[in-house]
Amino acid sequence: FAMKYSKDGVPDTAFGSKGISIIKNGGYANAVAIQADNKIVIAGYSVDLFGPYYIMASRLNADGSVDTTFGKHGSIKTNMGQNCHGIAIQPDGKILFVGNNKDSIVTLRYLPDGTPDESFGNNAKVATTFGSNEYAGTSVAIQSDGRIIIAGYGGGAIVLARYNSDGTYDTEFGNSGKVISDITSGFDGVYDIDLQADGKIVAVGTTYSVFGDSSNTIILRYMPDGSLDKSFGNNGFNIYKLQTSAELRSVTLQTDGEIVTAGDADDNTGINVHFLVERYNTNGTIDSGFGDNGYQITAMDQLDVAENVMLQQDGKVVLAGAANNNQTGPSGNEVALARYNNDDKTKKQIIVQKVKHYIQTRNNVQATTLNKVSIYPNPAQNSLHVEGLSSSQMTKLTVVDFNGNIAMSHELPAMNSSYNLNIASLHAGNYLLKIETNGEVIIKQFVKE
Repeated sequence: FAMKYSKDGVPDTAFGSKGISIIKNGGYANAVAIQADNKIVIAGYSVDLFGPYYIMASRLNADGSVDTTFGKHGSIKTNMGQNCHGIAIQPDGKILFVGNNKDSIVTLRYLPDGTPDESFGNNAKVATTFGSNEYAGTSVAIQSDGRIIIAGYGGGAIVLARYNSDGTYDTEFGNSGKVISDITSGFDGVYDIDLQADGKIVAVGTTYSVFGDSSNTIILRYMPDGSLDKSFGNNGFNIYKLQTSAELRSVTLQTDGEIVTAGDADDNTGINVHFLVERYNTNGTIDSGFGDNGYQITAMDQLDVAENVMLQQDGKVVLAGAANNNQTGPSGNEVALARYNNDDKTKKQIIVQKVKHYIQTRNNVQATTLNKVSIYPNPAQNSLHVEGLSSSQMTKLTVVDFNGNIAMSHELPAMNSSYNLNIASLHAGNYLLKIETNGEVIIKQFVKE
């Protein structure tokens, strides 16, 4: 099934049936991707009563109805693989699926109508092995030049491969197109990758101790040739150890290059598991200005896993995944979403210091009258209403972004106890509104959507 939510976090009733679309094909979904035309591709696996397993994929129209022009009645089912964990849509509309088939990672490519693309690999399929162990492909990404990168794990190590657009191995990448990264003596695995504009590859996942009794998040960055980027973290990676076991399942890049990740972490009891979001600086160090020293753990229910992370245009972070209330039966399984402000405590502190300095230079006059000032709505789109201003003194309104830059400034004459501030020209994000009247200063934070 697929669900669609409105921006305020409630099901979008215009999608499917009351916000949910159920595809009756006997499949289990693991991955989703949105086409340029807003059609939705879902993939995972299907299994017969006594086996075997198949890769299963379906496509929905933007309104949640099944796209019957795709495959057979809206779905495809193939024995070229046993499970699919990642999807990528090429600019020409062709669809890439990555997963596993026994001891190999399989990458399949289909035409936009759901038929196999026989020009790719061996009749639409590339099977990649790295040794005698079982391997799973978890993520796939397409470079701007059309080359294809897949990532996953097997044999206790992280594995990557890069193909040319026709499915042949790119021999300029790693060892004849393949990379194996065995970071620890235990298990190392990657669950998601994202590509920087300079061609570097950011990968996230988990490491387990050799005894398998604890896990830690890991983030890595590779150069375009497949070697680890030694300028990132600790010679190419950062194993960030929380106080409890944790792992990462998804990654996305901010426009400023910072890296946002999502997954799950145990609580202090070691029994319950909850949503985990982290942010890293561009050099691979944890961003201590985000959340609680770089991370945030959110209890959705008792057993919670964030499978995906995305950024809204206003910079807010959305995590999506599953929760379970530890009860038996279907009612125990839940869909879970969480949204976070993408604020930075470090930048806030810099601005607060600037404001404190300003107040001190104004003869240390304390804000008293301005304590009654309120602003709404918050978040705001085009207009921010300021209420409770002095009607006997001139007021100055200054909007400052989180880098300390002045975005706009207005001086209001006396007799204005309220004012509608036009913020339509501001970029989406977090701002501070500085209100000054007769030497008094007060700061209000707001969000521009």
